[in-house]
Amino acid sequence: MSETRAWTHVSAPVLIGLLMLAEMNHAFEQNMIQLALPHLYADFGDPVTVGWSITGYALVAAATAATAGRLGDVLGRKRVLIAALLLGTAGSMVALLWPTLPGIILGRAIQGTTGAILGLAFGIARERLGDRNLPMVLSLLSGTALIGGPIGQFVAGLLIDGVGWRAIFAFSAGLAALTVILVLILLPASPASGKLRDVDLGSGLIFAAAVAAILLGITLLGKANGAVVIALIMAGAVALAAFVVLSLRSPHPAVDFRTFKDGRVAVAHTMMLVMAFGVLAFWLVLVVALQSPPGAGLGMGLGAAATAAVMGAASVLGGALASPLSSILTRRFGVPTALGTGSFFVLAGALILLLSPVVSPLLLAVGGGIAIIGSGFLYAAIPILLMTGVPVERTSEAGNVNQVMKSVGLAAGPLMFSAILASQTVTLGDKTLAAPGAYVTGFTVLAAAGLILLVLTGIAARVLRHNKTASTAAAARPDHSAEANHVH
Repeated sequence: MSETRAWTHVSAPVLIGLLMLAEMNHAFEQNMIQLALPHLYADFGDPVTVGWSITGYALVAAATAATAGRLGDVLGRKRVLIAALLLGTAGSMVALLWPTLPGIILGRAIQGTTGAILGLAFGIARERLGDRNLPMVLSLLSGTALIGGPIGQFVAGLLIDGVGWRAIFAFSAGLAALTVILVLILLPASPASGKLRDVDLGSGLIFAAAVAAILLGITLLGKANGAVVIALIMAGAVALAAFVVLSLRSPHPAVDFRTFKDGRVAVAHTMMLVMAFGVLAFWLVLVVALQSPPGAGLGMGLGAAATAAVMGAASVLGGALASPLSSILTRRFGVPTALGTGSFFVLAGALILLLSPVVSPLLLAVGGGIAIIGSGFLYAAIPILLMTGVPVERTSEAGNVNQVMKSVGLAAGPLMFSAILASQTVTLGDKTLAAPGAYVTGFTVLAAAGLILLVLTGIAARVLRHNKTASTAAAARPDHSAEANHVH
């Protein structure tokens, strides 16, 4: 009785607040380790191995997200959300109680399972609040994911400076444990649509292995033997092809590639990949440009703290302002307007950046900030587009596949931009720095990404119009079978 009452009367603000808190766990754990890296280097003296504290998390997050989303769709999203949070708690405790390099890497890998939270939150919001209110909720959750980055780094910095790097694991364990308690008490139970046997876990494991192999190969580019890198990427590609075949044949696939036949789904996934590869990964170029001394030809000479402040302020604006505005634009004018606004901001930011070498280095902060705000519009609008083409019973799966697209883009994009920065250099004293021409190339890539996103927005608008026309025609078509039954 109490569960039914909670299910019926849960308030939207409480529900949304819980989901935002859950996503904050993911955002914090994703970003908390970055400021601890210098301390880990000093304690363990092995930068390459320490780097696996980031790589391990990213691989597990990308590899498990889609299958975990499908498990939530079938077994109940609340149940799987709690499991992800408990695993996040366990990962933090492993690193806290076993403060060695292997312990940290293992703990971070276990924490990677929280990468499934955003898609699960999408599904819970849709099942509880319906499609009418979904755009605003998706924008708030997406905004939380964006804001969580700078907030997570700020909190982690305070903990590291005040207590030490172990404190970030204690904090993340406590935050996850608190969230589990609140979810258990306040979040209504999610209905199960099937049983474990209704999820093709075998194909899900193949998908996880394929994603992990491809991302690992991309990550090791330039760091490991070329044959190893090629073998990993090829093995991942073969496994992915095998998975697609199995998915199309299976009645209960872990990831249903048949949904890609819907233009809305295909465009949404493509836009997330392009945005991650060409826009989110561009932050690497912006960070280097902001810190580069003016004597190198282009740069503002900011310190690390000032650079973090500029990037953080733009991210907060993107998450707290642009993401909610995206849902308002969607409700009033349609999702293509929100997508187009974000794409336009990205392109405008890139054009301003292209002017910085001849006008003023200050345009680096202006143009970069505008592009980041554009990503806030897009990060909220892309899932809204995706959900228009996905059935309710596959919401979490689709949402997390979209996150896998982001992970692939964020793995490959920084490698491309790093190569661009290294392609043209200047020497200033005893330092080798990126030359202005390298930055211009990076700005051009960002502009190209903005243009591609605008084109994809046009395709999305056309697909949406086609689907609306088809739905209207189907609704207006007379039901001949009913007439026949009436005659007989």
